Amino acid sequence: MNMKALVTASLSPEVLNELRKLMEVVYEPWVQTREIYFDAKELAEKLEGIDIFITETDDVKKKEFYELTNIKLLISCRGDPFNVNLIAATEKGLPVLNTPFRNVDAVADLTVCYILMLARKIPEVERILHSEKFEVIDFENWVDYFVQFKGTELGGKTVGIIGFGQIGIRVAKRLKAFGVKFLIYDPFVPKTVANEYGDIVDIDFLVRNSDFITIHATATDENDNLINEKRLESMKKTAYLINTAKGSLVDYEALEKALEQKKIAGAALDVFPLEPIDEDNKFLKFSNTIISPHIGGDTKEVIERQSQMLLEDIKLWLNNKIPRNIMNPEVLTDKKVISNLDINDLRKKIVDFCKILLKDKHVIGSAGNVSVRVKDDDSEYVLITPSNVNYIEMKPEDILIIDMGGKVIDGDRNPSVEKQMHLSVYKEREDINAIIHAHSIYSTVLSTLNLSLPPLMEELVPYIGGEVLCAKYEEAGTEELAETVIKDLDERNAVLLSNHGNLCCGSHLEGAYTVLQYLERGAKIYYLAKLVKDPSLLPEDTIDYEKDIFEIFKESKKI
Repeated sequence: MNMKALVTASLSPEVLNELRKLMEVVYEPWVQTREIYFDAKELAEKLEGIDIFITETDDVKKKEFYELTNIKLLISCRGDPFNVNLIAATEKGLPVLNTPFRNVDAVADLTVCYILMLARKIPEVERILHSEKFEVIDFENWVDYFVQFKGTELGGKTVGIIGFGQIGIRVAKRLKAFGVKFLIYDPFVPKTVANEYGDIVDIDFLVRNSDFITIHATATDENDNLINEKRLESMKKTAYLINTAKGSLVDYEALEKALEQKKIAGAALDVFPLEPIDEDNKFLKFSNTIISPHIGGDTKEVIERQSQMLLEDIKLWLNNKIPRNIMNPEVLTDKKVISNLDINDLRKKIVDFCKILLKDKHVIGSAGNVSVRVKDDDSEYVLITPSNVNYIEMKPEDILIIDMGGKVIDGDRNPSVEKQMHLSVYKEREDINAIIHAHSIYSTVLSTLNLSLPPLMEELVPYIGGEVLCAKYEEAGTEELAETVIKDLDERNAVLLSNHGNLCCGSHLEGAYTVLQYLERGAKIYYLAKLVKDPSLLPEDTIDYEKDIFEIFKESKKI
């Protein structure tokens, strides 16, 4: 069937050419036409005879639009497609795709740029040097400017990050090299992720103690005016506020007042409650404030990235496969569907945990592997790390989806060579939904000595389930290794692999990682104690009592 697409978003020339090989394309990007569609009826008429609509800024929120249109695929080139009515699209059975994370690097770059500019008073310098008032007649004039333009360095300063998602964490990665300290506020981010960079604190502590506050939270009704007058008044007088997220997150009237009364040192604003901004914007009067017209994601790389993402998803859709970035997978009734939103989150979560394993020296290079089981109605899938990809370079898109037979459902790489071991454990143990195979130092020491880890500490048994046996050596990736792991794991949550580290399990990733931490600590204590003499073990009645706690932990999914 011949398809026809209307594109009002910007595409790279390369992808536009590729798309034209697949279908007829009407290319009318809004940056060229200077036109954005707000009227549902007008847009529906424009889309008559169109199968695929690729938009970025057009308003397709009205339910009327979905009643009038017969398009077969809607693509919003946004990470947060607020211009789409997802409920109405789903009721109509219309698949909606988006382009998540397309602009996260661009916004992070701009944020760091603004922090540096504020620290060195570049806005003020620029304004004065480009004004008619700038004049240097004698040396004293130059000294006056030299004193006026004195800035500050970032080293040792505290940066408060509100919202530690894809953009917030990238800002932290970029600023880490400057030697700053981080305070992080995000009630939805695991401590294990944020603690790699700084301290998780409540928002009021962050506001009071930060030298730079940068906002990267999602706009919701609950956090409307999150930075309100009271919090602005609690900021340091030497502190700066940066908002590249959403205008609704800050009380801009209170911010104007704070800047006028010099209660804070300055601000950088790329977003506003009412956009686009014009020459009457009230913040243009402040020399210590950077104003930009929502350009955070305005880079050529963003266009290239979103173009490639949508092209790949269109090809999947045309071939009756599941697009990676579909927002309402339930409409694809003719396909086996896992919620891609959940899968994207899981992929990111697995990569985040891999970075933690690397940081805590449980793995090195590409050694070890991580997996998570997903149950979807009567089907089961496993997300697993790829083979031979260095953890420091691993990205969410590298994580593969395989079925319980080991066949790749989604992903361009080869799954870990240890997939057979992971799948065998999942098939044997219904209570296990996450597995970490690591090469932690002391666990590996015991495994090379072919030693088991006896129950020598009370806290070990409730999390692991008793003595941790050492499975005999078998070649990596073989059924023989999988079989010996199943045998020696039994009903416990950990097993040592002879000359090959450990395998730790849990009902979720956090649980598996907790098991790994207890195992490695126990292995270290046992090894060091054994250098002196054979350590004493727990009494049998204590072990039995702790095993009862282990069963409670398993049933409650604490681990």
